[in-house]
Amino acid sequence: MKYLFEQGKPQGKKLLLLHGTGGDETSLLDIARFLDEEATLLSFRGTVQESGMNRFFKRNGLNQFDLVSLEEESDRLIQMITTVSEEKSIPIEEWVIVGYSNGANIAAHLLLERHFAIKQAILLHPMSLGVDTQEFPLSDKAVWLSVSENDPIVSREASNQLIEQLKNRHVSVTISATNSGHQITMDEINQAKKWLSER
Repeated sequence: MKYLFEQGKPQGKKLLLLHGTGGDETSLLDIARFLDEEATLLSFRGTVQESGMNRFFKRNGLNQFDLVSLEEESDRLIQMITTVSEEKSIPIEEWVIVGYSNGANIAAHLLLERHFAIKQAILLHPMSLGVDTQEFPLSDKAVWLSVSENDPIVSREASNQLIEQLKNRHVSVTISATNSGHQITMDEINQAKKWLSER
């Protein structure tokens, strides 16, 4: 799995970036640097190809997810995060995931369905993938996420389902509601930056 690593300042956050469909390991760099200009950055490129676009797991149509691929790619991503973290001597629990769309979806899946040490995530326009098999509490986790009334990709039902899944597992959830469609806005990023600075 291809990735990009940038060493930041010791006092900076550790941001782990997961792009949306059609993005790559450079797509969220500017946003991450805005969130924390001193951050250490680790950004992955999804290994799945869909019509020439990078994704983190397969789908069989819009919002029709290949759950076998989802589980396989989740394990692959966790292994890569673990390997790079060990190589760079960064404890896994220090990473904050910053994911957008497809990247946010697999990030939420990792938090909900795996015993994984990462405790914080910024999820831009995520949705539930319809998988809810675990019950272990996640009261040590905190998630900031954005939803939009006018999102043509993520229905309010799908975002509400994810929020309910997180809250049912005792995740601390902060929600930013916008009317921006599926694109990332400066208003969202400013709110996420404030949330991150307070952690």
